[in-house]
Amino acid sequence: MRAPTPSRTVPGEVLMTLVAILWGSAFPVTRVLLEEMPPLGAAAWRTLLAASAVAVFAAARGEFRTLIPAAGMRGRLLVMAFLGGPLFLIGLNVSVLLTGASIASFVTGIYPLLAVAVAALLLGESLSRRVVGALLVAVVGLVLLARPGGAHVELLGVFVALGAAVSFAVYLALTRLWGSVSLPFLTIAFWLLVASMLVTGALQLVIDPAGLRPDLSANGWVALVWLALPASALPHVLVTSTLRSLPASRAAPFLLVMPVSGALIAAALLGERLDAIQLMGGALILLGIAVATMRSR
Repeated sequence: MRAPTPSRTVPGEVLMTLVAILWGSAFPVTRVLLEEMPPLGAAAWRTLLAASAVAVFAAARGEFRTLIPAAGMRGRLLVMAFLGGPLFLIGLNVSVLLTGASIASFVTGIYPLLAVAVAALLLGESLSRRVVGALLVAVVGLVLLARPGGAHVELLGVFVALGAAVSFAVYLALTRLWGSVSLPFLTIAFWLLVASMLVTGALQLVIDPAGLRPDLSANGWVALVWLALPASALPHVLVTSTLRSLPASRAAPFLLVMPVSGALIAAALLGERLDAIQLMGGALILLGIAVATMRSR
């Protein structure tokens, strides 16, 4: 018996807002987990549990076989999974550890804008003035957010977060280029999580095997389960269901909610506060994303 498709009863816009909030919550909750586990070990356990949940969901819908990609698509899937999985997740965890959840959420959240630019380059198209202008606005926002010498922000963490955003942007562009027909989104998401688990787990074993031992407090376990299920597996399931009825062009604006929710939850959960100039920088980043991803009617 198949589970009901959420988008049949709940508007796609509501589901996409929920997805953005859940993804945003990953930044402050990651900070909580990193107090008790190293970044690689935390990523390995998070993605192990999330991949298992996605597999259970697919099996419950009678779609488990769709998780096995066609032979001709496995090479492309491997590239996408590596870019959107371990490269992105390692960068996210390290940036949260170095700069805090609020700044990491805004810098990493620039990926929708970068994805538009990368997609244009992959398709051999010239960048439109609108996208170039959006990039320039976002760069100014990044400078105000980090404010070298003025905001006491760890610049290495900002660059790591930006690298994670670039990695995820290339993944999204390749997903549009390769995966729209031959690879269902849920298949891509599953192997992205598996790749993250294998790479981060192997690296942690090499660096320090003890870092894989989940010797966590109650708060640590809550953070790990939240990151694995509501902040990882559930959004992938909701996106899969939502994009069947909601065009991607209408779903894109809801990505703006992610960095905002990350910063707000970080303020409430961790007591992190951005100053007025940093808030202005965050607003410019959101403006750049909006200009690049929102299209006129």
